[in-house]
Amino acid sequence: MRKNFTAAIAGMAVLGAVLAQPNQLTPEEQRLLLQLLLKQQGIGNAVSSQAQTTPPAPLQVSSAGRQMTEAELQASLDKWPTPPQGVNFTRYRDGFSIDGVRQIDPEGQIAAYGFDALTGDYTYLSQTQAGAYIIKSGRAHSGTDPVSIASAEKRGALWNVTTVTGKRLSGQRLMPSSRGFVIARDNTGFRYTPGKNVTNFAAPEEFLIAALQNGDIAHTGQILLERNPAADTNAKMGAAGQLLNSFKSFGSALGINRKEDYALMNIDTGKLTPINISMEGKQVLQMSECRKRNSFVNDCARADSFESAYKPDGQRNMSHYFWRIHWFSTTSNPVLISQEGGLGTIMATDLNSGKKVALFERALGIASFEVQQRSDGTLDISAQMGFNTESKKDIASLIDALPSIEVNK
Repeated sequence: MRKNFTAAIAGMAVLGAVLAQPNQLTPEEQRLLLQLLLKQQGIGNAVSSQAQTTPPAPLQVSSAGRQMTEAELQASLDKWPTPPQGVNFTRYRDGFSIDGVRQIDPEGQIAAYGFDALTGDYTYLSQTQAGAYIIKSGRAHSGTDPVSIASAEKRGALWNVTTVTGKRLSGQRLMPSSRGFVIARDNTGFRYTPGKNVTNFAAPEEFLIAALQNGDIAHTGQILLERNPAADTNAKMGAAGQLLNSFKSFGSALGINRKEDYALMNIDTGKLTPINISMEGKQVLQMSECRKRNSFVNDCARADSFESAYKPDGQRNMSHYFWRIHWFSTTSNPVLISQEGGLGTIMATDLNSGKKVALFERALGIASFEVQQRSDGTLDISAQMGFNTESKKDIASLIDALPSIEVNK
């Protein structure tokens, strides 16, 4: 009996020493520690009934442990200096570079990212372990490290995100933008901008929010949509409908008819900008179980088709919508650059006025193109036209100067 009493006194002394400095522990940690010490001293049963009827008063927590508010987060981001000019972002499969300098996060590998060359803002996901991510926002040449704005967890096909200000969001797709991120569920989504409240939006029922976004959502206010196969009236007609869709896709590839399976939507107004690109282009074909017939021909027993922005050999799948649809914020209006009507035409569209012009046209198709945003915000483009590369400068000025393309349904 004396031994138990002595142990209890010793345990209470340890507990008292901890409780004397409550700021070192959260209230939940303090409660768990109290239960553990009492149990170890064998007096848990003796005090359990009293604890249930007269629970101890909650301990005070220091201001350092208080959850950050949106205003405080906004104030920390407002300290970033505004760059005197835009910056050059370059995409890689495992990250990005700023003015030629690769960006590497010390806590994990950069898994996804969004950026705006005009402001220098960027946000990325850093994978710290399997299924666990930290979402960070930064500004190029600010002289400070990126700021953690949220943590994310992926379980199966579901993302769960918790911001540092306590907001919780969940969905099927998580897409970082230059400032904040969007989390999407089929045709609905939630946009979070650090320092502001969460806003929600919905696309038309015949569309889904596209999984890949090759443009900045935050500063343009535009998000890419993809037609929902389940809502396709032709698809509901069975084999006949599938055959009709195949003819439409083939006609679109040849530039004969339009198949607008993609569209940009203004999140704030709901305005749609249709894009004449077929969703069938996102598929790649991988051959397997092959045997060599001769030096030039392989016989393969199996061919698998699947969606990918890259070919099995690692090269870009230039038929995929990700490489054919780009949009940018500029010093005037946001601009869409798209390779439409198969691969034969590269268009430029003013997303505010809706004016669309043709930048390049080639009946045999344009193999690839690159768009570069200069430090002053202007857009330049180069296109592979057969064996030659052609370039054009200042796309926004070209939209004003060139005649508008009339869209025929």
